[in-house]
Amino acid sequence: MTLELPKSYEAKTVEPEVYERWEKGGCFKAGAGKRAGLPSYTIAIPPPNVTGVLHMGHALNNTLQDTLIRWRRMQGHDTLWQPGTDHAGIATEAVVAKLLEKEGKRKESTPRDEFLARVWAWKEQSGGQIVNQLRKLGSSCDWSRERFTMDDGLSRAVRTMFVALFEKGLIYRGTRMVNWSPVLKTALSDDEVDMKDKPGFLWKLRYPLSDGSGHIDVETTRPETFFGDTAVAVNPADPRYQALIGRTVTLPIVGRLIPIVGDEHADPEKGTGAVKITPAHDPNDYEVGKRHGLPLVRVIGFDGTMTAEATGYAGQDRFACRKALLIAFEHSGVLQGRTEITHAVGHSERSGEPIEPMVTEQWFVKMAPLAERAVKETREGRLHFHPERWGKVYEQWLDNVRDWCISRQIWWGHRIPAWHCGTCAQVTVGLEDPTACAHCGAAALTQDPDVLDTWFSSALWPYSTLGWPDRTPELARYFPTSTLVTDRGIIFFWVARMVMTSLFTLGTRPFSDVYIHGTVNDENGEKMSKAKGNGINPIIMIEGGTQNYLGKDYQCAGYGADAVRYTLLDMTTEGQDLKLSPVKFETGRNFANKVWNAGRFLLMNLAERPLAGVPDAAAIAALQGLGLPERWILDRLQGAVGECTAALASFRYNDYANTAYRFFRDELCDWYLEWAKHQFKAGGVAAANATAVLAHCFDGVLRLLHPGMPFITEHLWQTLQTVTGGAAWQPGRFLMLQPWPLPEAALQVAGAAPAMAELQAVVSAIRNVRNLVSLADGVALGATIATPGAARAQALEGERAFLIDRANLSDLAIAVGAAKPVGAVTTVVGELKIHVPLAGVVDLAKLKDQLAKRSAATEKSIAGKEGRLGNADYIARAPAQQVEETRELLAKERVELGNLRETLAGL
Repeated sequence: MTLELPKSYEAKTVEPEVYERWEKGGCFKAGAGKRAGLPSYTIAIPPPNVTGVLHMGHALNNTLQDTLIRWRRMQGHDTLWQPGTDHAGIATEAVVAKLLEKEGKRKESTPRDEFLARVWAWKEQSGGQIVNQLRKLGSSCDWSRERFTMDDGLSRAVRTMFVALFEKGLIYRGTRMVNWSPVLKTALSDDEVDMKDKPGFLWKLRYPLSDGSGHIDVETTRPETFFGDTAVAVNPADPRYQALIGRTVTLPIVGRLIPIVGDEHADPEKGTGAVKITPAHDPNDYEVGKRHGLPLVRVIGFDGTMTAEATGYAGQDRFACRKALLIAFEHSGVLQGRTEITHAVGHSERSGEPIEPMVTEQWFVKMAPLAERAVKETREGRLHFHPERWGKVYEQWLDNVRDWCISRQIWWGHRIPAWHCGTCAQVTVGLEDPTACAHCGAAALTQDPDVLDTWFSSALWPYSTLGWPDRTPELARYFPTSTLVTDRGIIFFWVARMVMTSLFTLGTRPFSDVYIHGTVNDENGEKMSKAKGNGINPIIMIEGGTQNYLGKDYQCAGYGADAVRYTLLDMTTEGQDLKLSPVKFETGRNFANKVWNAGRFLLMNLAERPLAGVPDAAAIAALQGLGLPERWILDRLQGAVGECTAALASFRYNDYANTAYRFFRDELCDWYLEWAKHQFKAGGVAAANATAVLAHCFDGVLRLLHPGMPFITEHLWQTLQTVTGGAAWQPGRFLMLQPWPLPEAALQVAGAAPAMAELQAVVSAIRNVRNLVSLADGVALGATIATPGAARAQALEGERAFLIDRANLSDLAIAVGAAKPVGAVTTVVGELKIHVPLAGVVDLAKLKDQLAKRSAATEKSIAGKEGRLGNADYIARAPAQQVEETRELLAKERVELGNLRETLAGL
């Protein structure tokens, strides 16, 4: 039959068509391809924000998940990859608030119900863009089961969990110091605060003793809070201040008398040893205040401006107040000096501004009882982190966990199911909206205005998406889930909380394995961000476009999803961070092109030699007259199958990708496929065997590559069906639903690998000679192989045709102890001596001179690179990519020098 295939792989055409066929064929549905006797395998996707667009971190995370789910699906497990999106309370509310601002409206002046209706409308029209982008990446989620954290079922689950925790005394409302965002105007949990090292000053302020007998100097990084000072603390063991404890100082400007208290919070070794105490605006001061019964004076409001307590500075922004106040302090003599420092300042992870410690009434989850159970899951071996070190991080956080502030002063989210009674001031909590107070029976109830932290609903994700609190068939079938793939940044936000809530409500862990992948950085090791201009858009890498990266525009023709996926898999090693640049994706593109070109050649040749189906292992084992190259490639396929399977089972993505890559490129294409061309020309049994072996191996390697490169492998596999007696795209016949290969004992050949390795070494040695003397392939070259014994000579004689073809020889002599011909170069492979006569082919004297000069130049180049790499300043200052390139060039030059010296010695 005649087969027409494009000369180059057209990802833009192939990938959308293949994905559409998968979806229409029901390939992503839970249980697709399952075979009896195997357990379920479930992954719950880390739900991206409904406001989100695909970034490279998403691309990495979902590539890893999809690779696992496709592999397990092919193994025959009852698989489910549960998709969905998160309502992202703060982020989504901010998006809609900006839309209102463009219309000249403000959220604060919009009725709550009207604002929420606008959010829902935005969600339906514009939300979920990231889901479509995940499809372009090749994600094989069961989209028919897509969930949203604010849909009715998950909202009921959230309410059920809140009520259950409240009734067990694990949710309470209390007045405590929290992290407050003046921009978002809401409380934040400790885990939503980024501690950043910032330059600043330690300001020394002088407070006079109230009786006029002296003064005491205090130091602070936040002079604007001094209006809220209600004490000065000194260490009771500090002899400098022991006599002052119990006396008072007069607060400058304000004139308020405040006590000097003895408290171990004051460190005699730091600064003056005396510290101002502002219980309303510092967590440590808050604890001191509780110990000494100090009043709380709020001087910074919820919007970040100074309150009336700041007297003449009321209404000023807190940082503007600082500047103005320092000027006043300097003029009045209160300011005694400053010291430059670098200190950790908490910033809102969402909005980026410095948070304000604030004492407010909030809802909290009591974490210690929940954490006690959760930490046992890793310590007793039921929950496994990969790499293991992240399990220790998880345990350390749980061992030191603080109560979780779960209330947020925003509107978009799950409203707290608690009602305050206007009569008795008690709180009623219930699964249904109450009509009367549970304590006094009054009807004057007002629902709490706050909503729950987004992470509260996310903590229920693995089981709420399966129907909990109902005991659904899906919950019984797919829970506990199997694997969680996520980033280290949300071990505390999400992973630990899922474990705690699952144990609390269902008595079991939510998953057995947690794979923590690295962070995607730019080529310099900096975390990607819009602000730095160092991000890479995965969709541009897939479809093409202009990518601005580190100030430069990169024109990308579009590498395709497989190229992006393969590159990310190849770079994923033991949870280490990735250093990416746009050009890195050329690695995946080049391999995809190699797969296409080799597949095209193979398929076109198979089309000329029709088979009645792809031969299975039994059919291949029954073939007669297989040569060493055939036995070797079949044996290597079994090895690659075992290695790829083991790598995926232990989350070694890089090893999986490299194993499949090496087998396909280095073994199947570079060696066997090239030899098969000779066999095709030979015809007869040789051609028939080569055809069967190639079809079998190509089918096998497409299956191995499929989890990582699903589009191109599916397309080529479907084409393979047409050239082996079948038809493409038959109902239910998809590569992604075919069985994952198993090592076949009948095709494992002891001794094939070392025997073939010797042949390859001989061929490579002869090729090196040809390359060193710059001989074109068309120039005739002969060789003589001297063996140590007759058995070796006989074995090599049996592979004469392979050696002549692969080494491109005009003639070959093989003999025991064969003498070196005059004017020959000799190389050694193990116990074999390979003589390559060059007399009459090249000018030997001129060649020696050329090689000597090349050798000297290479030695000089090596010395220069060794010097640079041995220089600590070069290693520290040069870009990491440049250093790595220098190391790679040095390694290549050392090999080249060895070959040059060996050739010169032979001459």
